[in-house]
Amino acid sequence: MSAIEALKRCEIFLGLDNDDLQKIVDLPSCQEKAYQPDEAIFHAGQPAEHLYVLIEGKVDLMAEVSTPSSKLLKPTLITIIGKGSIFGWPALVPPHSFSLTAIAKAPVQVLAIGGNDIRELFKLHPHIGYEVTQSLLQVVASRFRTIEQLLITGKRSILFQVPRWTGR
Repeated sequence: MSAIEALKRCEIFLGLDNDDLQKIVDLPSCQEKAYQPDEAIFHAGQPAEHLYVLIEGKVDLMAEVSTPSSKLLKPTLITIIGKGSIFGWPALVPPHSFSLTAIAKAPVQVLAIGGNDIRELFKLHPHIGYEVTQSLLQVVASRFRTIEQLLITGKRSILFQVPRWTGR
């Protein structure tokens, strides 16, 4: 699949035309990367240098969470990222630091886009920044609801696993 096709399927780039998508693909930092099952893509606390578009595979977003009965932190699945979705969005939003850990759950192929490059593109082409930001707000809101559900009930609701607008 071409990088343009991957972006066309991605939830935060749906409002962009081919010319706008080509500007993203042409960024010097935009490149395909592969990860093996159980390989960490990034860890909580690391600087968020890239935004990731999932082309193939599944990625678990994990957090270290303590339970009321124990002060020990244990890895907890927050959400599962599927094809066409983004992760690593803190690369777009200050303080540009990951709060979750991303783990490949199958062979994973991503399109990695440098946060600095795409933020500069937004400055040069504000309409691209506006469209991406509007869609990013929907993604963040959906993921916040997932975390909220987990905190309230102690369970992840399947309703919040995959955003409605992804068509899956």
